[in-house]
Amino acid sequence: MITMKRKQKEKDKKPEKVRMTIDGFFEDELPFLADVVGFCGNLPMSVYANSTVVKSPEVVFRGLAFSRNRFLSEEYLLNFRRSEPELGTVVGVNNFRLPMVMGALAARKLKETPENLFRLPDYKKITAPLGAVIRSRRSIRSYRGRTMPLEDLASLLYYGQGISGKLDLQGLPPTVTLGAEQSIDVRNAPSGGGLYPIDLYVIALNIEGLERAAYLYLPEHHALKRAGGFNSSVDVARLAQFGEIEVSKASLLLAYVYKLLDNSRKYGDSGLAYALIEAGEISENIHLTATALGIGPCDVGGYAKHRLEQVLGLDGLSAHVVHLTVLGS
Repeated sequence: MITMKRKQKEKDKKPEKVRMTIDGFFEDELPFLADVVGFCGNLPMSVYANSTVVKSPEVVFRGLAFSRNRFLSEEYLLNFRRSEPELGTVVGVNNFRLPMVMGALAARKLKETPENLFRLPDYKKITAPLGAVIRSRRSIRSYRGRTMPLEDLASLLYYGQGISGKLDLQGLPPTVTLGAEQSIDVRNAPSGGGLYPIDLYVIALNIEGLERAAYLYLPEHHALKRAGGFNSSVDVARLAQFGEIEVSKASLLLAYVYKLLDNSRKYGDSGLAYALIEAGEISENIHLTATALGIGPCDVGGYAKHRLEQVLGLDGLSAHVVHLTVLGS
């Protein structure tokens, strides 16, 4: 108690006055004060005041005084006010609980065609203590160029987004169209409404037994399917501003792709928020799994979205790269 009072007393203590000569003021203080006044007082404008996603905090922020749309994220959040009754009745979310809709959702697994797949080995049984793994997780930017075992890749993908069980649907009659098995696969990461609009794409750089190429992970088959046009001639450094991350020595890039229509039909614009939450939850699973396996993960925000989507074979309209993780050891 005495220590706390002493700290509070020191905190409330007024700063002591410092005597200085006029020459000392002009030499030591005035240049700094002039910079502060100039920084706060001028009004440079930026042509990017109406842009989206990235707005630098000063010149663009000031330009918002004359902007037509302000921060789009602000507009999004101000309109993000749907309560549970509104979502259910007004927006129409309750319609997705109808038997025919639930049956259709259960049959979505049929779109994962089993042809031309690269089957992954079983995932490793990770027994590392959860608390210790969480405390030791770090973003790793330096790698030694080691080849990643295929089993480690299988484990990363499984724990990130693999299927861990089934949710049986009661009271749905079997049909030829929707199939006899009326259940929904549930995965290791949660998803709004169980719609799973996030796909994982692997850009393999140095993985045992796997050609340097881009692949889509199919959780239903725990397998990879070749995707896009990434190959050995693609300059990986052009896909992101990796900075100090030694991407040339990394094992893979993991791209999180949001399929806009997979959940926006149900949730409208709210689907974006749910998808970004899901991507974050998958990413955390990836980070913790990597830490437990001795693999170094690092998330990247400054990636070249259009280039990534091009090499992954995405249209950039209905499917968007919303996150990127580099992994290596």
